[in-house]
Amino acid sequence: MMPEQALPATARNLFLASYRLNVEMSKAALHGQIELLNFFKHRLELYERLVDDLVASVELNDTFEVMADFTHNALAEGARESARLAMITSKMGSVSAKVARELADETVRGLAARTCA
Repeated sequence: MMPEQALPATARNLFLASYRLNVEMSKAALHGQIELLNFFKHRLELYERLVDDLVASVELNDTFEVMADFTHNALAEGARESARLAMITSKMGSVSAKVARELADETVRGLAARTCA
């Protein structure tokens, strides 16, 4: 039996669209994990640098300055990483909408072709 005969057109379109949607969501999830792992790696490098700077700072004023710089940079990077993850999530939403729109268009075309035939 040919795949075209196994499922009606709308069910086949739904199956293919759900498959594409799962693939796109998996890609987005993996991309998000890559971003998070890169962020954690970078944060650990910064913590290592902080400890080195704290060990090197002899006076109390130097220690305070090192901690203040580290805290300032950590807060700024946190905001940037949050924006990057929001962008990834937004991209996933737009891909999902595109797949749903294509499914609707294919379904309407299939119904129109069957109605005319």
